[in-house]
Amino acid sequence: MEFEIRPKADYGTITSMKATITSFFYDLYNKAFEEDIFSRAAQVAFYFSFAIFPLLLFLVTLLGFVLGSDNDFRSDLYFYLASIMPISAFELVKTTIEEITESSTGGKLTIGLLVALWSASAGVDSLRIALNDVYDFEEKRTWLFTKVISVTFTFVLTALITFSLGAIFYGWQAISYGFSSIGIEVTSPYLLVSLQWAVTLVLLIVVFEILYNVLPCRRPFKWFWITPGSFVGIILWLLLSNGLKTYLYYWNTYDRFYGSLGAVIILMLWLYLTSLVILIGGMINSILADIKAAKRIAAANEAAS
Repeated sequence: MEFEIRPKADYGTITSMKATITSFFYDLYNKAFEEDIFSRAAQVAFYFSFAIFPLLLFLVTLLGFVLGSDNDFRSDLYFYLASIMPISAFELVKTTIEEITESSTGGKLTIGLLVALWSASAGVDSLRIALNDVYDFEEKRTWLFTKVISVTFTFVLTALITFSLGAIFYGWQAISYGFSSIGIEVTSPYLLVSLQWAVTLVLLIVVFEILYNVLPCRRPFKWFWITPGSFVGIILWLLLSNGLKTYLYYWNTYDRFYGSLGAVIILMLWLYLTSLVILIGGMINSILADIKAAKRIAAANEAAS
């Protein structure tokens, strides 16, 4: 099946908002197939599938003594994971956690950290290359520098996840203690739910902005907060994750046809959709930057004439 690619729009000559929006979606469509983001998303998901369990090993071993002795903490963790993952993928992760926490040791913590950092860095490298192509940037940094960026990003992501889990599971106690110290008793469960969603949202924003600002080889470097691509990417990720969960809840045929392998396939599908959303967000940022630059150049030319 062939897709028609139309020439890139000249936004400097477009004056109406409707024409700009139409051209934007045409360029988004074109860029998706020119950069082959669907194959690139599959590549990124493949690499991250190798990293997710070593990373899980490190996180769970780090919290292993708490998880192994605190059933409430473990239940909260499972509840949170079940809220963001397809049920079959969650069951696979849950089973892995149960097996790991039965024999958590300091050696596993060290090995898990090293394997997770190196495995995840390969996924980050593939994502970096894809984002460079999406943004039309040429990679000019050395291999060592990009590898340091990939490993550092993985470490930062691990720290953010650990912090967010702590905020989600112990935030309620911290809030209650803080308010009780000034004589106010907090009993509303809505505050806890709001805290969980707020932490999740902040974590997603930080991760997306690091992805779009640090990984691509932008010259000169400039940090952009709350980019349109991040906003759309987060919304798409939440919609796709919950949509996939709903679909699998009512029409899950993977387990029927593939047995226990179905959970692995569903986990890969979830990772693929996550990677695809990240690349779509990058494309949106790239096209909007082109529009802004074209409008600025057109305005300067008009002023000069």
